[in-house]
Amino acid sequence: MPQTFYIENDEEIISIISHLRKSSSQENFFVFPKHALVLQSIVNLRLFQREADKLGKKIIIVTQDDAGKKLAEKAGVETESYLEDFSQRPPHLELTAAQGGKEVAAAAVVPPQESEMLLRSQDIGSTDFYTPGGNKPLAITSTPVLSLQNEPQALRIRNASPPQQTSLNSRRFMGDVPPQKPPLATAPQPLVPSSTNQMPVKQASVQDNRDERLKNFFTNKREGDRTSISAKKASPQPEQRSPKIPTSPKKIGTILSFLGGVSLLSLIGVGLFLFLPKAEIHITPHRIALNTDLQFDGRPEGSSAWDEKSIPVRIIEKTEPVALSVTATGTAPGSAQKARGAIIVSNQYSADAQSLVATTRFESADGKIFRLIDGVTVPGMKSGQPGVVEVSVIAEETGTNYNIAATSFTIPGFKGGPKYTQFSGKSTKAMSGGSDASGSGMSVISKTDLEKAASEAKEKAKTAYLDAVKSELLPNEKILEEVMVITPLNKMSLPLSGTAATSFDYQDDFTVKAFIFSEEAIKEKITTQGEEKISGIAFRPVSITLSYGESIPNYDDGTIRLKIHAAIVSESVIERDSLIDEFLGQDESGVSAILEKHPEIKKVQIDFKPQWFSSVVPKSRNRVILFVEPGEEEPS
Repeated sequence: MPQTFYIENDEEIISIISHLRKSSSQENFFVFPKHALVLQSIVNLRLFQREADKLGKKIIIVTQDDAGKKLAEKAGVETESYLEDFSQRPPHLELTAAQGGKEVAAAAVVPPQESEMLLRSQDIGSTDFYTPGGNKPLAITSTPVLSLQNEPQALRIRNASPPQQTSLNSRRFMGDVPPQKPPLATAPQPLVPSSTNQMPVKQASVQDNRDERLKNFFTNKREGDRTSISAKKASPQPEQRSPKIPTSPKKIGTILSFLGGVSLLSLIGVGLFLFLPKAEIHITPHRIALNTDLQFDGRPEGSSAWDEKSIPVRIIEKTEPVALSVTATGTAPGSAQKARGAIIVSNQYSADAQSLVATTRFESADGKIFRLIDGVTVPGMKSGQPGVVEVSVIAEETGTNYNIAATSFTIPGFKGGPKYTQFSGKSTKAMSGGSDASGSGMSVISKTDLEKAASEAKEKAKTAYLDAVKSELLPNEKILEEVMVITPLNKMSLPLSGTAATSFDYQDDFTVKAFIFSEEAIKEKITTQGEEKISGIAFRPVSITLSYGESIPNYDDGTIRLKIHAAIVSESVIERDSLIDEFLGQDESGVSAILEKHPEIKKVQIDFKPQWFSSVVPKSRNRVILFVEPGEEEPS
């Protein structure tokens, strides 16, 4: 059966949900006063409806708060107005037999305009309120009659909704009001509603009491503002109050006076900071340039012979291959020339070396004879591999027919013996330079061409070495190129001067090594020699430029004697901190006296800020800044 709950103004959603959970009825009315706390939050109302859905119960909010009703309807909660709907509902009754333990079928008094109620006579007031057979409702006429058994039975009539106190369900307002007991009826009487929807006397008295409580509840809300205000103060919800701004003319004047005083003091502080005198002192020292020759000994790290004139050095050695092509620039008169070329001689006979004298003959496959230009020793076999050597040969006769392509050769001198087949020769390039007697103006390799090729190859090896070593240098390290050693390994014999050819190839490996040292170490040695006094003024080096003379390297023990020309720029020493103290509080005459005492100062310039405020250096050190400018040399 429906149950009614009266909610206090400051009651929170947790408490209201607790009422709903404890209720044994499927339909529950919750009566709220105006401006109730829960009706002001749609979140609380949605939580309330969601909890009702979980419990399978219906909730109806009864209130005169229009804004609260709209918010509740927006949250999906059914609402009713007390004056329009809720006050017209009949009380919910439960009829129970007073004796014999038998239940009596009864029909609740329902106005004609109300919907039909689904009753089951034997289970009135229980949770199972419908008929077992398909939930078909019982027909109720406009004049229902209570049917009783023949034996007289006493019935007890009670209100299904327990009487609520005027104090909004709060125990602290109940006082000593005794609990009300439902009246008992001594005899069953038919309950017949009249045409004016009037209820029986006892049932009407219950309705009157209920209406009176609701009237007192809403009247108490309108007339009891103090109680509502005190309840709000007792609420744990924080009260938001807008800051109060004094509107009194006296208070406004006091505030304006205070702000004006603060602004004036700020302006005075800014003015004092801006207009108190400051001074910037610019000191220019003397500058001189000195040239000197020095000598240092470069020694490897860990050397025992170490002194103030020694610096650490190291050697880096690398092998660089070089290959280039050179154009022949020489010319020969118009006479027959012999062809020339190179042959690789192979010894497969024994491990013993074999000497071949100059003019030793080499015969090609087509019978052309070439002779060895210089004597040579052919290496013996080693580890099963033949010994080889490259030799230069020249054709036995002149003519272009000796300009043969690359081919194999035998040594006719070994013919008839075992060495003939074990010693052989092979050319990798064609023979060239052979010409007939009718030829004229022929290009030949000159001595200048050979020297040029050697020089270009050496320079190319040096460049390759510097590029390779650059990544291995430490910061401030220098390579002394003047004493760099570049040595060819002569792995390939060069053509002879006068060989007829338009160009030739130069290919060889070079061993390159050089001394590496730090110029910064030399400059530190010069700087640490101390200050130098000239005309009673102490000078200190500020920049050093080095150039190197004829140094003497010794690659065997890793030492080098460096001859260095140093261009040193020095400036007079200025003691900055002590000078500031002397300038404090000085005027023009005092500054002149300071200059007389300090000959190391070439000139001084003082800038006052503001310029018109003072011509005396401030006495406060915090308001004086001294700058040491770059020195100036004396005009020559």
